[in-house]
Amino acid sequence: MEKFIPILIINWNGIEDTEECLESLEHLKDVNFKVFLADNDSDEENKARLKVLDQKYEWLELFYFDDNHGFTLGSNMLLEILYDQYRGQFDYVAMLNNDTTADPYWLSSLLKTARKKEAHIIACKMIDYFNHEELDNLGHRMINTGEIVPIAFRKNPNDYHDYIENYGSCAGATLYDAKMLEDIGYFDLYFNTGYEDAEIGARALVTGYKCITDPHAVVYHKISRSVNKIHNFEYVLQIQKSIFYTFFKLMPLPVVLINIPSIIIKYLMVMVFDIVFLRFNYLKMLIKTLHHIFFKDWNEIADSRKAFQSKHELTSSWTILKKQEFFLWFDIKRFYDFVILRKKSEFDRMEEKK
Repeated sequence: MEKFIPILIINWNGIEDTEECLESLEHLKDVNFKVFLADNDSDEENKARLKVLDQKYEWLELFYFDDNHGFTLGSNMLLEILYDQYRGQFDYVAMLNNDTTADPYWLSSLLKTARKKEAHIIACKMIDYFNHEELDNLGHRMINTGEIVPIAFRKNPNDYHDYIENYGSCAGATLYDAKMLEDIGYFDLYFNTGYEDAEIGARALVTGYKCITDPHAVVYHKISRSVNKIHNFEYVLQIQKSIFYTFFKLMPLPVVLINIPSIIIKYLMVMVFDIVFLRFNYLKMLIKTLHHIFFKDWNEIADSRKAFQSKHELTSSWTILKKQEFFLWFDIKRFYDFVILRKKSEFDRMEEKK
Protein backbone atom coordinates (compact mmCIF):
# COMPACT_ATOMS: atom_id res chain seq x y z
CA MET A 1 0.00 0.00 0.00
CA GLU A 2 1.32 3.45 -0.96
CA LYS A 3 2.15 5.60 2.04
CA PHE A 4 0.37 8.90 2.55
CA ILE A 5 0.77 12.04 4.64
CA PRO A 6 -2.07 12.63 7.10
CA ILE A 7 -3.06 16.28 7.54
CA LEU A 8 -4.67 16.93 10.94
CA ILE A 9 -7.14 19.81 11.27
CA ILE A 10 -9.33 20.94 14.19
CA ASN A 11 -12.58 22.85 13.63
CA TRP A 12 -14.41 24.77 16.35
CA ASN A 13 -17.19 27.02 15.10
CA GLY A 14 -15.02 28.12 12.19
CA ILE A 15 -16.76 26.44 9.29
CA GLU A 16 -16.20 29.27 6.78
CA ASP A 17 -12.47 29.10 7.36
CA THR A 18 -12.51 25.31 7.29
CA GLU A 19 -14.33 25.25 3.96
CA GLU A 20 -11.76 27.59 2.42
CA CYS A 21 -8.89 25.58 3.91
CA LEU A 22 -10.15 22.30 2.45
CA GLU A 23 -10.74 23.94 -0.91
CA SER A 24 -7.06 24.91 -1.00
CA LEU A 25 -6.02 21.34 -0.13
CA GLU A 26 -7.98 20.06 -3.11
CA HIS A 27 -5.26 21.66 -5.25
CA LEU A 28 -2.23 20.11 -3.52
CA LYS A 29 0.23 18.68 -6.04
CA ASP A 30 2.84 15.90 -6.12
CA VAL A 31 1.86 14.34 -2.80
CA ASN A 32 -0.44 11.58 -1.53
CA PHE A 33 -2.43 12.82 1.46
CA LYS A 34 -5.52 12.32 3.59
CA VAL A 35 -7.18 14.87 5.83
CA PHE A 36 -8.27 13.90 9.34
CA LEU A 37 -10.61 16.63 10.55
CA ALA A 38 -12.03 16.72 14.06
CA ASP A 39 -14.89 18.96 15.13
CA ASN A 40 -14.60 20.18 18.73
CA ASP A 41 -18.36 20.12 19.43
CA SER A 42 -19.29 23.11 17.25
CA ASP A 43 -22.84 24.37 16.76
CA GLU A 44 -25.37 22.56 14.58
CA GLU A 45 -24.75 24.72 11.53
CA ASN A 46 -21.06 23.84 11.59
CA LYS A 47 -21.82 20.15 11.92
CA ALA A 48 -24.32 20.22 9.06
CA ARG A 49 -21.88 21.95 6.74
CA LEU A 50 -19.11 19.56 7.74
CA LYS A 51 -21.29 16.65 6.60
CA VAL A 52 -21.52 18.30 3.18
CA LEU A 53 -17.73 18.55 3.06
CA ASP A 54 -17.44 14.89 4.05
CA GLN A 55 -19.47 13.96 0.97
CA LYS A 56 -17.52 16.33 -1.26
CA TYR A 57 -13.94 15.21 -0.60
CA GLU A 58 -12.99 11.55 -0.83
CA TRP A 59 -9.68 12.20 0.95
CA LEU A 60 -11.45 13.60 4.05
CA GLU A 61 -12.14 11.62 7.24
CA LEU A 62 -14.38 13.43 9.69
CA PHE A 63 -14.60 12.94 13.45
CA TYR A 64 -17.05 14.56 15.86
CA PHE A 65 -15.87 15.10 19.43
CA ASP A 66 -18.48 15.45 22.16
CA ASP A 67 -16.80 18.42 23.81
CA ASN A 68 -14.48 21.32 22.99
CA HIS A 69 -11.17 19.72 23.84
CA GLY A 70 -9.06 22.66 22.70
CA PHE A 71 -6.24 22.32 20.20
CA THR A 72 -3.88 20.26 22.34
CA LEU A 73 -6.14 17.44 23.52
CA GLY A 74 -8.10 17.48 20.26
CA SER A 75 -4.89 17.02 18.27
CA ASN A 76 -3.70 14.26 20.59
CA MET A 77 -7.02 12.43 20.17
CA LEU A 78 -6.63 12.64 16.39
CA LEU A 79 -3.05 11.39 16.65
CA GLU A 80 -4.19 8.42 18.74
CA ILE A 81 -6.80 7.54 16.11
CA LEU A 82 -4.22 7.92 13.36
CA TYR A 83 -1.55 5.73 14.96
CA ASP A 84 -4.12 3.15 16.04
CA GLN A 85 -5.78 2.72 12.64
CA TYR A 86 -3.03 3.57 10.15
CA ARG A 87 0.26 2.70 11.85
CA GLY A 88 2.95 1.90 9.30
CA GLN A 89 1.14 3.68 6.47
CA PHE A 90 2.77 7.09 6.99
CA ASP A 91 6.23 8.43 7.79
CA TYR A 92 5.24 12.03 8.52
CA VAL A 93 2.28 13.87 10.07
CA ALA A 94 1.20 17.34 8.95
CA MET A 95 -0.67 19.75 11.21
CA LEU A 96 -2.70 22.56 9.70
CA ASN A 97 -4.91 25.24 11.24
CA ASN A 98 -8.38 25.53 9.77
CA ASP A 99 -7.83 29.28 9.28
CA THR A 100 -5.14 28.75 6.65
CA THR A 101 -4.96 28.23 2.92
CA ALA A 102 -2.12 26.20 1.47
CA ASP A 103 -0.07 26.79 -1.65
CA PRO A 104 -0.41 23.82 -4.05
CA TYR A 105 3.21 22.78 -3.39
CA TRP A 106 3.17 23.40 0.37
CA LEU A 107 3.09 19.76 1.44
CA SER A 108 5.25 18.29 -1.31
CA SER A 109 7.94 20.89 -0.56
CA LEU A 110 7.87 20.06 3.16
CA LEU A 111 8.26 16.38 2.34
CA LYS A 112 11.21 17.01 0.01
CA THR A 113 12.90 19.15 2.65
CA ALA A 114 12.37 16.54 5.37
CA ARG A 115 14.13 13.94 3.24
CA LYS A 116 16.83 16.16 1.78
CA LYS A 117 17.79 17.81 5.09
CA GLU A 118 17.09 14.74 7.26
CA ALA A 119 14.89 16.95 9.43
CA HIS A 120 12.19 15.93 11.91
CA ILE A 121 10.16 19.14 12.35
CA ILE A 122 9.78 21.21 9.21
CA ALA A 123 8.31 24.70 9.41
CA CYS A 124 7.04 26.60 6.41
CA LYS A 125 6.76 30.20 5.34
CA MET A 126 3.54 31.32 7.04
CA ILE A 127 2.32 34.55 5.45
CA ASP A 128 -0.41 36.87 6.70
CA TYR A 129 -3.54 35.94 4.74
CA PHE A 130 -4.73 39.56 4.68
CA ASN A 131 -1.37 41.12 3.87
CA HIS A 132 0.95 39.06 1.69
CA GLU A 133 3.82 41.44 2.37
CA GLU A 134 4.04 40.39 6.02
CA LEU A 135 5.06 37.11 7.61
CA ASP A 136 3.34 35.38 10.47
CA ASN A 137 6.45 33.32 11.17
CA LEU A 138 9.22 31.07 9.85
CA GLY A 139 9.26 28.75 12.82
CA HIS A 140 10.49 29.42 16.35
CA ARG A 141 13.57 30.75 18.10
CA MET A 142 14.40 30.69 21.81
CA ILE A 143 15.53 33.54 24.04
CA ASN A 144 17.86 32.49 26.85
CA THR A 145 15.32 33.67 29.44
CA GLY A 146 12.91 31.00 28.26
CA GLU A 147 10.61 32.66 25.72
CA ILE A 148 10.05 30.77 22.48
CA VAL A 149 9.02 33.35 19.89
CA PRO A 150 8.26 33.44 16.16
CA ILE A 151 11.02 34.04 13.63
CA ALA A 152 10.58 37.07 11.33
CA PHE A 153 7.14 38.10 12.59
CA ARG A 154 5.82 40.98 10.46
CA LYS A 155 8.88 40.88 8.19
CA ASN A 156 8.68 40.81 4.40
CA PRO A 157 8.47 37.19 3.16
CA ASN A 158 10.41 38.09 0.01
CA ASP A 159 13.52 38.70 2.13
CA TYR A 160 13.78 35.04 3.20
CA HIS A 161 14.98 32.44 0.72
CA ASP A 162 17.31 30.18 2.73
CA TYR A 163 16.71 27.17 4.94
CA ILE A 164 16.87 28.07 8.64
CA GLU A 165 17.66 25.73 11.52
CA ASN A 166 15.17 26.74 14.18
CA TYR A 167 13.74 25.86 17.59
CA GLY A 168 10.61 24.17 16.28
CA SER A 169 7.57 25.13 14.28
CA CYS A 170 4.14 26.67 14.61
CA ALA A 171 1.69 23.75 14.63
CA GLY A 172 -0.61 25.86 12.48
CA ALA A 173 1.28 24.56 9.44
CA THR A 174 4.07 22.06 9.95
CA LEU A 175 5.36 18.58 9.24
CA TYR A 176 6.41 16.19 12.01
CA ASP A 177 8.41 13.00 11.66
CA ALA A 178 6.11 10.16 12.74
CA LYS A 179 8.81 8.14 14.53
CA MET A 180 9.93 11.25 16.40
CA LEU A 181 6.39 11.73 17.75
CA GLU A 182 6.33 8.14 18.93
CA ASP A 183 9.65 8.68 20.68
CA ILE A 184 9.13 12.05 22.40
CA GLY A 185 5.33 11.88 22.69
CA TYR A 186 2.44 14.00 21.49
CA PHE A 187 1.49 17.46 22.74
CA ASP A 188 1.83 18.10 26.48
CA LEU A 189 -1.61 18.34 28.13
CA TYR A 190 -0.38 21.07 30.46
CA PHE A 191 -1.39 23.28 27.52
CA ASN A 192 -4.85 23.78 26.06
CA THR A 193 -4.64 26.10 23.06
CA GLY A 194 -1.37 27.95 22.71
CA TYR A 195 2.35 27.23 23.24
CA GLU A 196 2.00 23.45 22.90
CA ASP A 197 3.84 23.66 19.57
CA ALA A 198 6.66 25.70 21.15
CA GLU A 199 7.11 23.06 23.85
CA ILE A 200 7.16 20.10 21.47
CA GLY A 201 9.70 21.89 19.27
CA ALA A 202 11.97 22.49 22.25
CA ARG A 203 11.40 18.90 23.36
CA ALA A 204 12.53 17.65 19.96
CA LEU A 205 15.60 19.86 19.94
CA VAL A 206 16.85 18.90 23.42
CA THR A 207 16.55 15.22 22.48
CA GLY A 208 18.68 15.68 19.37
CA TYR A 209 16.09 16.00 16.62
CA LYS A 210 16.53 18.50 13.81
CA CYS A 211 14.15 21.39 13.21
CA ILE A 212 14.31 23.44 10.01
CA THR A 213 12.34 26.01 8.02
CA ASP A 214 11.52 25.34 4.37
CA PRO A 215 11.30 28.77 2.68
CA HIS A 216 9.66 27.28 -0.41
CA ALA A 217 6.63 25.83 1.41
CA VAL A 218 3.96 28.52 1.76
CA VAL A 219 0.76 28.80 3.78
CA TYR A 220 -1.44 31.87 4.24
CA HIS A 221 -2.69 32.32 7.79
CA LYS A 222 -5.60 34.35 9.15
CA ILE A 223 -3.53 35.12 12.20
CA SER A 224 -5.03 34.16 15.59
CA ARG A 225 -8.53 33.68 14.16
CA SER A 226 -9.17 30.77 16.56
CA VAL A 227 -7.19 32.16 19.50
CA ASN A 228 -9.12 35.45 19.38
CA LYS A 229 -12.22 33.54 20.45
CA ILE A 230 -10.58 32.78 23.80
CA HIS A 231 -8.12 35.68 24.11
CA ASN A 232 -8.57 37.08 27.61
CA PHE A 233 -6.53 37.67 30.77
CA GLU A 234 -6.53 33.99 31.70
CA TYR A 235 -5.31 32.99 28.23
CA VAL A 236 -2.40 35.45 28.36
CA LEU A 237 -1.62 34.32 31.91
CA GLN A 238 -1.51 30.72 30.73
CA ILE A 239 0.97 31.61 27.97
CA GLN A 240 3.25 33.27 30.52
CA LYS A 241 3.05 30.20 32.74
CA SER A 242 3.77 28.04 29.71
CA ILE A 243 7.08 29.83 29.11
CA PHE A 244 8.37 28.93 32.56
CA TYR A 245 6.87 25.44 32.49
CA THR A 246 8.59 24.60 29.19
CA PHE A 247 11.95 26.00 30.26
CA PHE A 248 12.11 24.27 33.62
CA LYS A 249 10.67 21.00 32.32
CA LEU A 250 13.02 20.56 29.37
CA MET A 251 16.30 22.37 29.85
CA PRO A 252 19.29 20.41 31.22
CA LEU A 253 20.47 21.60 34.64
CA PRO A 254 23.61 23.39 33.32
CA VAL A 255 21.44 25.40 30.89
CA VAL A 256 19.07 26.36 33.72
CA LEU A 257 21.90 27.41 36.03
CA ILE A 258 23.69 29.45 33.37
CA ASN A 259 20.50 31.29 32.44
CA ILE A 260 19.09 31.91 35.93
CA PRO A 261 20.94 35.25 36.34
CA SER A 262 19.51 36.48 33.01
CA ILE A 263 16.02 35.42 34.06
CA ILE A 264 16.24 37.23 37.40
CA ILE A 265 17.62 40.41 35.81
CA LYS A 266 15.06 40.36 33.02
CA TYR A 267 11.99 40.05 35.24
CA LEU A 268 13.22 42.64 37.71
CA MET A 269 13.62 44.99 34.76
CA VAL A 270 10.14 44.06 33.52
CA MET A 271 8.61 44.86 36.90
CA VAL A 272 10.31 48.26 37.00
CA PHE A 273 9.21 48.93 33.42
CA ASP A 274 5.60 48.05 34.21
CA ILE A 275 5.57 50.34 37.24
CA VAL A 276 7.19 53.28 35.42
CA PHE A 277 4.81 53.03 32.46
CA LEU A 278 1.76 52.26 34.62
CA ARG A 279 1.27 48.85 33.04
CA PHE A 280 -0.38 47.45 36.14
CA ASN A 281 -2.28 44.68 34.35
CA TYR A 282 1.05 43.37 33.06
CA LEU A 283 2.53 43.61 36.54
CA LYS A 284 -0.45 41.77 37.99
CA MET A 285 -0.10 39.07 35.35
CA LEU A 286 3.62 38.61 36.00
CA ILE A 287 3.18 38.35 39.77
CA LYS A 288 0.33 35.89 39.33
CA THR A 289 2.44 33.87 36.88
CA LEU A 290 5.38 33.64 39.28
CA HIS A 291 3.06 32.65 42.13
CA HIS A 292 1.48 29.89 40.03
CA ILE A 293 4.79 28.51 38.78
CA PHE A 294 6.73 28.45 42.04
CA PHE A 295 3.92 27.81 44.54
CA LYS A 296 1.15 25.96 42.69
CA ASP A 297 2.62 24.25 39.65
CA TRP A 298 6.15 23.50 40.78
CA ASN A 299 5.48 19.91 41.79
CA GLU A 300 3.82 19.26 38.44
CA ILE A 301 6.79 20.79 36.64
CA ALA A 302 9.23 18.73 38.68
CA ASP A 303 7.30 15.52 38.00
CA SER A 304 7.13 16.28 34.26
CA ARG A 305 10.84 17.04 34.19
CA LYS A 306 11.72 13.83 36.00
CA ALA A 307 9.46 11.70 33.79
CA PHE A 308 10.75 13.24 30.57
CA GLN A 309 14.45 13.25 31.39
CA SER A 310 14.36 9.71 32.80
CA LYS A 311 13.16 8.40 29.42
CA HIS A 312 15.32 10.45 27.07
CA GLU A 313 19.00 11.17 26.61
CA LEU A 314 19.44 14.90 26.21
CA THR A 315 21.75 16.56 23.74
CA SER A 316 24.69 18.53 25.16
CA SER A 317 24.02 21.72 27.07
CA TRP A 318 26.51 23.52 24.86
CA THR A 319 24.48 22.62 21.76
CA ILE A 320 21.34 24.04 23.36
CA LEU A 321 23.06 27.19 24.61
CA LYS A 322 24.45 27.92 21.14
CA LYS A 323 20.92 27.92 19.72
CA GLN A 324 19.58 30.38 22.29
CA GLU A 325 19.61 34.15 21.78
CA PHE A 326 20.67 36.56 24.52
CA PHE A 327 17.61 38.24 26.01
CA LEU A 328 18.95 41.79 26.16
CA TRP A 329 18.97 42.41 22.41
CA PHE A 330 15.48 40.99 22.09
CA ASP A 331 14.08 43.10 24.94
CA ILE A 332 15.80 46.29 23.79
CA LYS A 333 13.96 45.87 20.50
CA ARG A 334 10.69 45.27 22.37
CA PHE A 335 11.32 48.35 24.53
CA TYR A 336 12.05 50.43 21.42
CA ASP A 337 8.83 49.26 19.78
CA PHE A 338 6.76 50.25 22.81
CA VAL A 339 8.40 53.52 23.83
CA ILE A 340 9.57 54.93 20.49
CA LEU A 341 7.26 53.36 17.92
CA ARG A 342 4.34 53.06 20.36
CA LYS A 343 3.43 49.60 19.12
CA LYS A 344 0.78 47.95 21.23
CA SER A 345 0.95 44.32 22.30
CA GLU A 346 -1.90 41.85 21.91
CA PHE A 347 -2.60 42.24 25.63
CA ASP A 348 -2.84 46.04 25.30
CA ARG A 349 -5.33 45.69 22.46
CA MET A 350 -7.32 43.16 24.46
CA GLU A 351 -7.56 45.60 27.38
CA GLU A 352 -8.76 48.40 25.10
CA LYS A 353 -11.65 46.22 23.90
CA LYS A 354 -13.07 45.82 27.42
